[in-house]
Amino acid sequence: MLAYLALDQIAQPDCERGVLAERLWPDATADRSRASLRTALWRIRQVDPALVYGTGGRVRLGADVTVDVHEFRGNAERMLSAQSDCPRDRAALLARTSELLPGWDETWLLLAREQLRQMRLHALETDARELAARGRYHEAIEAMLAVVAEEPLRESAQTALIEAHLCEGNVVEARRQLALFADLLWTELSIRPSPELFGRVGMAAPPPPAPASRSVDRQVALGERRVLPHMGARRRM
Repeated sequence: MLAYLALDQIAQPDCERGVLAERLWPDATADRSRASLRTALWRIRQVDPALVYGTGGRVRLGADVTVDVHEFRGNAERMLSAQSDCPRDRAALLARTSELLPGWDETWLLLAREQLRQMRLHALETDARELAARGRYHEAIEAMLAVVAEEPLRESAQTALIEAHLCEGNVVEARRQLALFADLLWTELSIRPSPELFGRVGMAAPPPPAPASRSVDRQVALGERRVLPHMGARRRM
């Protein structure tokens, strides 16, 4: 219940009792879910009366309760605004690599989990581009390596990393990163990076390789895995 109220508070200050009961006990009857809600509220108040506050037909977290997800969103929103350098926000987002409430599979949690994940990745990408524009290439590359380690097939992150190498004057490193990404993308999805990305490093997009036999492809796809340098990802060989 506390987790649901904390996430629901992002959009509204409190939650209607009937809605809360339905979300937390979706398979129960209306009467049963409301009874379960009353029991849960009673138990929480036995631990700390200030955790949850109910008035009329609505429930909300106590005014003094702090939520790390709200702080995380604040970190990301400041970085997305790109109005100022945010080293503390950057450090907070780089440090947060685990997903929201790992191991939970409640339906109401899935969308919030993905929203926070995407917000973190977009914030780091935006921050990396701002750092590169200020000539702080090492920090930009560090931020993007963290993103591609988590999402190696994310072309926008790979693009930001390649652009940081180019801004630093390391064309060879940029081409090397693109070659690694192109190889991984083809191995995993049988597609190529966009022609625009090849153009940024002064390369023409290569034609697709000749198809190999299905048995060989399957063997390669399920064979030995090795770490790709500067990718933080693994590729099937």
